[in-house]
Amino acid sequence: MPHSDQRVRTVRRLAPVLLLGLALPALSACAGGEGDRPPVSGHAAPADRPVTVTHAMPSDITDVVLPVSGTDSRWTQGLDALPRQAADEVTRRCVASHDAAMPAQPPVSFIRYSDIPDLGFIAGHGFNAVPVPGASGTAAGSPGAAAASGPDATQRTCLTRGAAVAIDFRKAYLPLQNQWWQAVTSLKSSPGASAAFGGFSRCLARHKVRARDESAFFDLVDKRLQAGDTKGDRSLGATYAACMKPVESARVPLRERLRDSFRKEHREEIEKVRTELPREIRELEQRYGIRISFPAP
Repeated sequence: MPHSDQRVRTVRRLAPVLLLGLALPALSACAGGEGDRPPVSGHAAPADRPVTVTHAMPSDITDVVLPVSGTDSRWTQGLDALPRQAADEVTRRCVASHDAAMPAQPPVSFIRYSDIPDLGFIAGHGFNAVPVPGASGTAAGSPGAAAASGPDATQRTCLTRGAAVAIDFRKAYLPLQNQWWQAVTSLKSSPGASAAFGGFSRCLARHKVRARDESAFFDLVDKRLQAGDTKGDRSLGATYAACMKPVESARVPLRERLRDSFRKEHREEIEKVRTELPREIRELEQRYGIRISFPAP
């Protein structure tokens, strides 16, 4: 049974990440969860299929912050996981220094982005969250009991310290990325993007999936995940990837053009990210003994 705070992160939640995302991790950490920062997808329970990773980064760090395709978004997934790894390490060091128990938490996982679906990843792993290899796993103890009692004062203090580290790191890129997600979300209503969905429902029908549209499809995904049906989840993931392929083929060029104009409009912010983010990543890795990693095909 998932931790009470680890509700299904439905891929229907397509609203952009607002600047509130800077504060939200701290609030969710004190509640014992990773937070629910759209636009992300994936169930909080870990998947039963491991994922290989790569540590290679693109030459332009802004490609990590401003993805246009599902393949690009693997860099973004890794960037999102890094501060959560740091927060977890800070929390562990803190509770150890107070001779306290680590509060029960889900493992740090790669979380996919619903506005830019990673079809290759979804086809192989479904919609479940996939733990980052090498990251700290769920703490010993009963998540159910932890959910009932909540963290004690020491644990809350340590969770807050961890969340503060993650918040501070995200300041280097999150304001710019939030604007990008807003731009991507607005693109969904464009005629070209809307027309791309023309055959999606028919494709679901050919695969014998009873869902009239994308929203109904994710209702079905939610039910499978809540029931712990990982096999059914992967089956739906494969179907979704097949039916979304022509949609993404049409939408990726639209996002590429959007990113070109976005970079021109936000030139100063992007140059600041190019200067500061690589340094921030290296410092976080060295300080907490972690390493940024990205899901590999």
